[in-house]
Parts: sequence; structure tokens; C-alpha cells
Amino acid sequence: MRYSRQNISCLSVSAIDIPEEIMKLEDFAAYNRPQSKVSDERKFLDYIHSRNRWVEFIKSIDNAKPVSIAMKNSFHSQWVESGAFIREKINDDSILLKLLTLLLPTYDGDSLVLYRGENKDRFDKGLIGFCWTTDISVAEKFGRGLNAYKSPGLLLRAEAPACSILAGPNAHSRYLGENEFTVNPSRLSNITVIETYPDNSFFK
Repeated sequence: MRYSRQNISCLSVSAIDIPEEIMKLEDFAAYNRPQSKVSDERKFLDYIHSRNRWVEFIKSIDNAKPVSIAMKNSFHSQWVESGAFIREKINDDSILLKLLTLLLPTYDGDSLVLYRGENKDRFDKGLIGFCWTTDISVAEKFGRGLNAYKSPGLLLRAEAPACSILAGPNAHSRYLGENEFTVNPSRLSNITVIETYPDNSFFK
């Protein structure tokens, strides 16, 4: 299946124009091989991720018309599945915050107490992560596991006013049992370290 310029514009939804220099149409057509049960929006976002074109994509949608619900829902699922890799590829939390603000479904709930398993080295550098949970056991799992590599892990508690929460859990996050809330870390208050875990890289 080949995509015209008009088709690709529709993939970004709401008349978001992707500058020609970001990608070649034939590259996208080649990448967009048939896949079952995958939306066009998700295929497009996976293409952006595989080519590490997030910065260019953000520039293309900034000040554009509002992003469609379909695109936001597709990005939300991608973020739940690959958030750490997206953050690593962008390598700039201020740019990532802009992307999350533009592409995640808007949160309309109450203020919450949230928890996060964090890496001590990143925490000491002020690089607090965006993904938090209401389930302390989930935060403990990440604090002991993935986020305790090459540095001790931390269990954090924070008060999250509604204005700090960018998106609540989607169906996939609930299915995984993670109950993930995406936040703007700079708007959290009373961030407290309630547990420290050993660096598990020594045991590998």
C-alpha cells in the first residue's frame, strides 16, 4: 500500500502538516507494511520513534490545530509501552514535556498522592521521571528493579495537584496493573524519599 502526501497528512490527524524535510514519503510507505490490528496513527508514531524524529515532529505540531483523540490515544499507548525509550531518544526533558503536553489525553480528575520508583543518580541531578502511580507496590517494584541499575533505587512519594497531572491511566496501563499517571514533575509538591534500595547492577 502506497501513501500519498494527503494520506500522510491524515495520519497525523487534524490537518497537522509534517514538513517535507522530516521524512521521505517513499520511506514511510516502505516502513508502513501491513500489520494487523494496528491503527494508522500508531503506525505513524512508530515510524517517528524508529527514526528518532520526535524533535522534528514536535516542531511540526506546535501551534497547529488540536491533535485528534485517535492520535492522542495512540500516543498514550505508545508512551505506556515505550516511555523510557522515548525519553532516552529525545534526551531533553523540557522537549519531552512539550511532547507529552501536546499528545496525551487531558487529565480532568482530582489531586492525588502518587508514588514512583526512581534512580538515585537521576534524582540527585533533578531528573525526576514523568510516570507515577497510586499503587505503592508498583513503585516499589520499579524502585528495586529497573530504576536501581548503576545507582541505588528510591521509593518516592509526592502530592500531585490536578494541574500537575498530564494524563491518567489508560486501559493498557490498567491491564498491566501499573495504574500509571503521567505528570509534570516540576509541579509536584512535597516529594519525599521513603525508601532506598541497593544498586542491583552488582548482582548481575
